[in-house]
Amino acid sequence: MLIPLILGAGTLTGFILYKKLKKHKENKIKANLDPNIVSTESLYNNESNYIQKVDSILTNFVNTVKNTTSKITDFIDSIPYVVFKRIHSITGIIFIGGFVIFHYINNSLAKDPKKLNEFSEKIHKFPLLPLIEIFGIYLPLTLHIIIGLILLKTSKINYNLKYETNYRFILQRLTAYIILFTLLFHLITIRFNEYLPDFIKKSLNIPPKRDYTFQKVNIWFKNPLKPIGLIIYKLFTLSIAYHLSNGLWTSAITWGLAKTYEKQKKLRDLSNFVFLFLSLWGLLIIHFYSQNYNFNHKDNKQED
Repeated sequence: MLIPLILGAGTLTGFILYKKLKKHKENKIKANLDPNIVSTESLYNNESNYIQKVDSILTNFVNTVKNTTSKITDFIDSIPYVVFKRIHSITGIIFIGGFVIFHYINNSLAKDPKKLNEFSEKIHKFPLLPLIEIFGIYLPLTLHIIIGLILLKTSKINYNLKYETNYRFILQRLTAYIILFTLLFHLITIRFNEYLPDFIKKSLNIPPKRDYTFQKVNIWFKNPLKPIGLIIYKLFTLSIAYHLSNGLWTSAITWGLAKTYEKQKKLRDLSNFVFLFLSLWGLLIIHFYSQNYNFNHKDNKQED
């Protein structure tokens, strides 16, 4: 959040210094002084004044950043814990959960790689896709991660594993970290891999077009990358399944939908079923992507 502020303040500081130096030089010319020939004492005084001005500007900038950060921190601290929990549950269940289901439906077409690529091409041509990705996926995901980190900072872990809720609590946070790192891996190596350096794309045999979805994923389930791909994506799949299914249970409690022990037990059973269902579904998709499929010239125009 502070990066745009720092960049903007740095640019403004440089512009102010430039204007002041230009005005100083113009004043010298008006006084019929050669700007390139100055006495040693005058040069020393000018440099001293310049350093003092720069120091003053930088000090003011640092103080402004500290004050702004302090105000933001105070504002965050003033928000009730339950508000964070509810925003966290909405972004997790509705936006991220909805995307996971759609993503699984889409990737289930990998059973027929040709149909998968054709469907991907249609989606990528949809004009509103960038807006949907930004406001329906990336912003809710970023907000979910930020609030999750805030909740991690404020919550305390009970390592007494005699109670089921304690190890569910631990696993929810453990899977959050696993998802975060494996998601970054997925985005870099598959979603945005067309932007990787050419030597990496050539070494991994990455297809040149975004529409070749099957080929882009399939390279991680063929030798020599198969062991790495299987470990990362199976871990990714199981972590998503647990994090989302357990999130259904905790969200119901957060919103007051399961106030009694009986309702919580029923929701916990439903959560376990969702975990099993999503796990098997995700592993089946990995199996589809692991198949050997040879595209003929008509199916795959990558050669053109």
